[in-house]
Amino acid sequence: MKNIVKGTLFVAMASGVLFSGCKKSFLEEPKPATAVSAVDVFATEAGVRANLSGIYRVLRTQYGTSTDVWGIASVNLAREAKGLDVGLPDGNWYNFDYLQDNREPSYRRVSFTWNFFYDLINASNVIIDGVDKGSLSTTAKAQLSSEARAIRAWSYFELVREFAHSYSENPNGPGLPIYTTPTTAATSGNPRSKIGDVYKLILSDLEYAAANSATTRGIKDVINKDVVNGLLARVYLEMGMVDNTYLTKAIAASQAARASYPLTASELSTAMTADFSTKREVIWGFPQAADQTTYYGTPSAFWGISGTGYFNFFADPNFVAQFSATDVRTAKFTTPAGATYVGVKKFKSIKFGTTTNFTDFLVMMRSPEMFLIEAEAKARLNDPTAGSVLFTVQKNRDAAAVASGNTGTALINEILLERRKELFGEIGIGFLDIKRCNLPYARSNGHVVSAQISFPANSNRLTLKIPQGEFDSNKALTAADQNP
Repeated sequence: MKNIVKGTLFVAMASGVLFSGCKKSFLEEPKPATAVSAVDVFATEAGVRANLSGIYRVLRTQYGTSTDVWGIASVNLAREAKGLDVGLPDGNWYNFDYLQDNREPSYRRVSFTWNFFYDLINASNVIIDGVDKGSLSTTAKAQLSSEARAIRAWSYFELVREFAHSYSENPNGPGLPIYTTPTTAATSGNPRSKIGDVYKLILSDLEYAAANSATTRGIKDVINKDVVNGLLARVYLEMGMVDNTYLTKAIAASQAARASYPLTASELSTAMTADFSTKREVIWGFPQAADQTTYYGTPSAFWGISGTGYFNFFADPNFVAQFSATDVRTAKFTTPAGATYVGVKKFKSIKFGTTTNFTDFLVMMRSPEMFLIEAEAKARLNDPTAGSVLFTVQKNRDAAAVASGNTGTALINEILLERRKELFGEIGIGFLDIKRCNLPYARSNGHVVSAQISFPANSNRLTLKIPQGEFDSNKALTAADQNP
């Protein structure tokens, strides 16, 4: 499961913007021999919209040729496996991620993650460049460019959190090669920029998008102003670990993002992956259909207990014990009869339902996260209302909840735990928070012995190495640029 995938190329959209499976380097991807003229594509809003739709399709379909590298769901599942709360006692897919042994430059996880997001960045750059040079109205240009810039910013954010140390550890540390114009087979490649410079580009794109994005959309896979504000809230919280002014911005962005998505505990009674039209809390996510699916890469294939799949993801029993008996989320854990490991029952999560046709909806952002971003930002600013914001989520999930009255570090730790409890299984928040907050990594005895791993804060093991293919094709990089 660790070897690099040599995937086949496929055209993802009518305009000829090309995506590929994991290959030697995204810079080396061949271009289609025939493609719709850029003049035609960017002459109409419908043409640009078709191009953007192609990007969204890539996000909800198979990208690579192996179950553990089939798209954005694979990124999130790998992060869940790398965290503290998910156990893989029976091994199988994502086991090398689980054992923190999947970061070498020739491994499939590394090449997939790098190429997947850089392909999205290049596709976004094609749109941004084409819209800028096209003949659309100023208003249409700003709106369409905003969507592409948001995709580019989100892609860089996901990349920098995987291939660089945390912003809070050192904003001047080595980040990523930055590309803001389309690349071709002749592109020689750019050097690694500082982490802080990557974040500057991310903020520039997202703040432009916040000012110009549409407020309406057809379905929840499209990035609109609400999603942009949610992305901004995440980025501001990350940067707020260094500069408190970003914490204030995180509060405002999180409030704006969730304004139309109220906390609704009753909808937790159905699977998280049910039709988004019934989920008021969902801000952003991707629907799947029979002909547009990540197939066996779908989350329920790993979390489920019946239907179709591998069913090899379990929950650390010590983590499950953090939920009260009256918490509605407690009902999402179940113990298959007779199934035990490390002396305790195996806990499965039914949060993501079951599948027989892999048409689950992929959740990317929900309003509870925005409440918890506000709570953490306020706690770090010593705002006395931080606890009440946290309690809003806790009380919604557990009618018998009692406010802890915590302040300072104790309150921050409580919020971080609540983030793990609320977002369990979704976007790898537990792993990402360890890295963001410069925390030590230590698994409990709720994991098999071989997975009871611990290492200090800011360990290199939290960061993927740059794929060897990138060094082979990008002449701006030297051996010294590789992550240790």
